[in-house]
Amino acid sequence: MDMIGYDSYFNHDRSTAGSMDTGAPTNKRDYPCDGCKFADRCASMFEECSAFRTWSKSGDYKDSDVGRYIRVMKG
Repeated sequence: MDMIGYDSYFNHDRSTAGSMDTGAPTNKRDYPCDGCKFADRCASMFEECSAFRTWSKSGDYKDSDVGRYIRVMKG
């Protein structure tokens, strides 16, 4: 019978997960869907506009992009 090896320190070392950089952007502006007339429609149809796509990537967007180029979200 083969012996199963294990790392005896696995459960004893301090976690470093909290110090990891997630790479998430810092939002420079608030959520673009607040106050948008298409917000309910986009939420129910799984759609997003140019402002939301830009905000999701960089945390910022142009006011003129709110409600513009609405399309189905990519998975």
